[in-house]
Amino acid sequence: MSPSPGPPRRVAMAKSLKHGTRCAGEVAASANNSYCTVGIAYNAKIGGVRMLDGDVTDMVEAKSLSLQPQHIDIYSASWGPDDDGKTVDGPASLARQAFENGIRLGRKGRGSIFVWASGNGGRSRDHCSCDGYTNSIYTISISSTAESGKKPWYLEDTTYSSGGNYNHKITTDLRQRCTDSHTGTSASAPMAAGIIALALEAK
Repeated sequence: MSPSPGPPRRVAMAKSLKHGTRCAGEVAASANNSYCTVGIAYNAKIGGVRMLDGDVTDMVEAKSLSLQPQHIDIYSASWGPDDDGKTVDGPASLARQAFENGIRLGRKGRGSIFVWASGNGGRSRDHCSCDGYTNSIYTISISSTAESGKKPWYLEDTTYSSGGNYNHKITTDLRQRCTDSHTGTSASAPMAAGIIALALEAK
């Protein structure tokens, strides 16, 4: 976890940042500016936690999942263990403690909300039950469907559906650009986070 240094230092770094930028745009891109898209919860305040650009340890995960729990209502995560059909992994002790503390004490005692992408390992016959983050009792696991309502090819089997198409979401991108290349459960989780943010705003 490191504070944002501002503009990316090199292109490789920039490419690693686009994922979070795209997710953030889905949640809170500005309204009424005729640019790219509008976020689902465009009045929401968002922030980014850079944790995947170095060694990801239990401590790094725990610090990220417990960052300012009295200020942050919803933590949206579009990452997890490798979707290779072989990896069984999940939060270690410090990250588990961060989840537990968050749901008990976060959001001024109402509980932090952890939204998690269920994974895109369908082609490798991966299963989200092997992902200890998305199958945690402390997270809301979000999957995907194609515009047709059918199962996309990348979906990890957890419930029945059939089909094979997927659609793209238009969202913000690096260098003040737009993209239609943001797909998968990585795109679904921030949508759900935006909807939850709207519900909290309405309350």
